Amino acid sequence: MGYETPQKPTTEIILKYYWKNVETKPTGLKAALEKLKTVKTVELPADSKTAIVTYTGKCDKLGALETAAQNAGFEALVLNHAHVVATLKPLKGADPKAAVAEVALTEGVTGTTNGPSGLELHADLEKLTLENLQAAAAKFKCEIIVNQTFEYVKYKVVEGNSYEFQAAADLVKGVMTVRDEGEDIVGMWVNKSMIKAEQLEKIAGFKIERQ
Repeated sequence: MGYETPQKPTTEIILKYYWKNVETKPTGLKAALEKLKTVKTVELPADSKTAIVTYTGKCDKLGALETAAQNAGFEALVLNHAHVVATLKPLKGADPKAAVAEVALTEGVTGTTNGPSGLELHADLEKLTLENLQAAAAKFKCEIIVNQTFEYVKYKVVEGNSYEFQAAADLVKGVMTVRDEGEDIVGMWVNKSMIKAEQLEKIAGFKIERQ
């Protein structure tokens, strides 16, 4: 009787890449990722600037995907399992433990760990909203501050077309998600190691105001 080699558990990891040529896909990125032992497959969907990776490695080694992409000449950042560092500020009558548990249940949060810089959220930035995090913390009289590794910023487009600004901002390295908040206000999750929010104010053809 033969024995089958046990299969490593897999996770679907989505990377957002920053590729100027919208007419072609960065096949070199796919090849670079496929060389990693922790990667089983890579897909480049036709309708998005993302790479969908079947990943067998550990959570704390996800940076290897970004490094492999960068070494091959491509900028790509993990989108659906970002490590978002948050700080809980207890108010009068707060229950911080209950607040942490509630934050962990927020849509877009797949897990939490305590780190030296604060509470680390394992987060899908396409689903995570700052409003939901704030509401979860407020249930137990805490404020949540998210401005270390990632930050959610809002701008009002006062000159130029807001939809065109969204498209332009989405191409900026470090902008993870772009959302239409209504009334010409655009919200974005940004990776703070890649971009300073002030850089968005320099996008040509628009005048924007931080909200």
